[in-house]
Amino acid sequence: MQDDPTILVAEDDELIRAIMCEVLIDHGFQTAEAANTAGALRLIEERDDLSAAFIDIDLGDRGGGYLVARRVRERRPDMKIVYTSGGAHCDFERERVEDAEFVAKPYRPDSVCSLIARRLA
Repeated sequence: MQDDPTILVAEDDELIRAIMCEVLIDHGFQTAEAANTAGALRLIEERDDLSAAFIDIDLGDRGGGYLVARRVRERRPDMKIVYTSGGAHCDFERERVEDAEFVAKPYRPDSVCSLIARRLA
C-alpha cells in the first residue's frame, strides 16, 4: 500500500468526506482528510506524498477551496486538482488554478475516483 497514490480530500461535510475517503480507499488510493481550509493547508505543508487533491470550493471557513488549490500550485505545481461544489462554482473559470477539473455535487463517488485515476495516469 505504500506506493498507492495519496489523495487530499478537503470537504467540510463529515459524511460526504467519510464516504469519499472510503470509496477512494476501495479504489486503491490512500487518503489524507481535511475538514476545513486550515486543515487542508496544514496537510499541504506537512505532507510530500500527496498525488492529487479533491477540494470542496466552499469549505465553510475563511479561505476555501480556491485558496487551498493556489497553495497546492505554489508548493506542488504537478499535483492534480479536482474541485467540487453544490453551488459555489459560478466563479470557477475565473478563480480556478490552471489544469484543474470541476465535478458538481451531487456526484457519484466512483466517477470521481475514475476521474482522479485518469488524471494521475
